[in-house]
Amino acid sequence: MMIGERIKQLRKKNDLTQEKLADYLCVSYQAVSKWECGLSSPDLSLIVPLAKLLNVTTDELLGAIPENNDMRYSKLNADYDETFKNGDMLARLNVCETAVKEYPGDMEWLNKYAWTVWCRAIGESYEDEREKAIKLFDTVIENTDKNETKANAITGIVQCLCNKGCKKEAKKYVNLFPEAKIIPSDKDKLLGMCLEGEEQVKHKQHYLGGYLQVLVRTLLWDGVAENKYTCIVAEKIIEAMIPDENYCGFHYEMAHIQFRKAEMEAKEHRTNEAINLLKKAIYHAREYDLLDSISPGEYAYTAPLFNKVTIDTRKWSHTGNTTLLDDIKELCNRKIFDTIRNYKEYSELFEE
Repeated sequence: MMIGERIKQLRKKNDLTQEKLADYLCVSYQAVSKWECGLSSPDLSLIVPLAKLLNVTTDELLGAIPENNDMRYSKLNADYDETFKNGDMLARLNVCETAVKEYPGDMEWLNKYAWTVWCRAIGESYEDEREKAIKLFDTVIENTDKNETKANAITGIVQCLCNKGCKKEAKKYVNLFPEAKIIPSDKDKLLGMCLEGEEQVKHKQHYLGGYLQVLVRTLLWDGVAENKYTCIVAEKIIEAMIPDENYCGFHYEMAHIQFRKAEMEAKEHRTNEAINLLKKAIYHAREYDLLDSISPGEYAYTAPLFNKVTIDTRKWSHTGNTTLLDDIKELCNRKIFDTIRNYKEYSELFEE
């Protein structure tokens, strides 16, 4: 394929007219037309700007990467994306290992590989996998020229280092985080200003839901205070914002809130209270699994603050094959529940 044909193909892929491309490059419309017809070629000084505009590397623009390699690259990406639908982490690891071997020096794939190693850090090899992920993230940070990739890798290495207890070192990486011109929340607000009517309300409700999830998860998992306070506050916030109890995706957070509360009751040897809270946790887990894995599809919130919001649970990402109910069952094996494990009500908890 000649460079003119590639320019035409990539221009259309990026939804650009010949006129727009010409304007962006400060050349005439006729020049772009001649490139695409094969009558002339772009000046060497335009190759880098052209590649940036068309969202490809200069090698791809010039055809230095064989077409079958492009197809292979796309296939690996498709296989990688598929693992987020089925939660097959072993398959994701295999795809990443294949990709980094076939495309050495590709920082996008190296970053994906680092995240996969970190997400799979389990069992006896936990510390080794964490160290491997740290090295991979560090390589990406040093070598990528894309701010988004660098920010993503910094997020990963900070998680790993904090988990390791190396918070001073982690803070050094935080200082390398690329500055964004418009942070996501500001971008959402700006977009909301540009919309009108029901479309505007729907957009604002969507990002309000995002803020609610971030707030609740910060309370539950970021250690901002003792569990008994954070659980109570998180639960009251959800109940206040979704008073009709049609929690949809927030069944996940509600399940964990009830489980945390059950742990605290069991610690104080309040058996009945602990069992009742576990029942609530199991209820929310089953409701969440219904949406997530049993009957995935589109679901609508009905609470006043979110009555324009629908979610498509078929698009949810997964990092494992277990259900939320499976996770709650596993959590119930914790030593803290030993004192109530022999009660009949406890043994009946997971019966259908």
